Amino acid sequence: MTDSKIPHPPFKFTDARLKELKPAAARYQVRDTEQRGLVCVVHPSGQRYPNGRRVLQVYARAKGIAAPVRVNICEVGELPMTALKGDASVRARAAEILGQLRQGINPNEHRREQQAEQRRQAEQDRISNVTLGEAFELYLATKPIGPRTLEYYRLSINRDLADWKDKPLASITGQMAVSRFAELAKRSSNTAATVVKVFRAIHRFASEYYGDDDNELPFGRCPVAKVNKIFTGWAKTEARTRRLTTDDLAPWLAAVRDLPNHQRRCSGEYARVAVYMEMMLLTGLRRREAAFIRWADVDLARGTMIARDTKNGSDHTLPITARVRQLLELRRQADPNSPFIIGSTKVNRNVDLIEKQTGIRISPHDLRRTWASMADKCGTGSYGIKAALNHKSGDDVTGKHYAQVSTEDLRPIMQRVEDFILRHAEQRDDNVVSLRGAA
Repeated sequence: MTDSKIPHPPFKFTDARLKELKPAAARYQVRDTEQRGLVCVVHPSGQRYPNGRRVLQVYARAKGIAAPVRVNICEVGELPMTALKGDASVRARAAEILGQLRQGINPNEHRREQQAEQRRQAEQDRISNVTLGEAFELYLATKPIGPRTLEYYRLSINRDLADWKDKPLASITGQMAVSRFAELAKRSSNTAATVVKVFRAIHRFASEYYGDDDNELPFGRCPVAKVNKIFTGWAKTEARTRRLTTDDLAPWLAAVRDLPNHQRRCSGEYARVAVYMEMMLLTGLRRREAAFIRWADVDLARGTMIARDTKNGSDHTLPITARVRQLLELRRQADPNSPFIIGSTKVNRNVDLIEKQTGIRISPHDLRRTWASMADKCGTGSYGIKAALNHKSGDDVTGKHYAQVSTEDLRPIMQRVEDFILRHAEQRDDNVVSLRGAA
């Protein structure tokens, strides 16, 4: 700051005398005759300050610093020049600043350091209050996640960790993680492992996102570390093996085909689920693949349909078998305006209904395992089963480069499996029945 050359004689600062100082065309400075280093800087009038501005400052050298330091005290009128002992005043504040300068302390730098520390503390407080729900949404917005994985993540957070969503991550302890794992493991060890893995992924991500060199673990040690110590090998999930046996096929399929008779509304909900469940049984499609095949990808003339953007990242073209063609025709009649054959993966209520009627609980993915099992019983080779289920070959060089299976190669395989399933399900050899009431 460069002072104006406009001369103004120094005087003893009083509240009344300072208020008499008038702004000029340029900024100027007046010295106090009583307290060395105390000055008043008068700024010219402007849009922001129509009557000018009078600022009281200390202008003096600090010990060990060559250039004078200018430290603001206040504007004229904000503090009295003098006050009773212990009360704030301009002269008391000036004396304090001058004392700091004599000790080699620059109050401006000290103030900046304090402000920076306050900002750091405020940021740490903000981070320490980040909730699991907020960290989860940030994780979803930052990480590319496929629809199937996203579904598992949302289920883990919104169902199994719902009461933690509004808790700060920093408040979730190892003991809480241990208790929740043990509680979930009573229902399903696989579910417990999945939920803990999801939580661990979010916690690690949030620690990396919010952490820095000074605070690498803003939420403390990951609570899953305690689970690791108490439940050895918890992360190893058992492969699911549930599927329909040949003896289960008849009662289960009869209950599925009976779903439309339970319909209480004209929404076609039960008819949709009946077609959906039987279609998965006869094709081995994953639930999202079967649910979201578009009519635009169905070619009845060629007898093919395409599941787009499957789990392994490729489109999957499969032949339309005899019974599947009937199911497609039923869906077209029931919902001619839908762009999808099915359009939804929701089946839980119907799975409960089927279990109540038959005592058999089967999920959509269990139907995929059932198809593979029935294909094996029919004598289908492993390459044919993998191709029909759209499994990646991985490191299998023979399967990847030589044993290529076309859609037409799959047609007799899938028709043979369908005939095998329906022969056991209907316990008959003649034509298959259609859904009762599936309109």
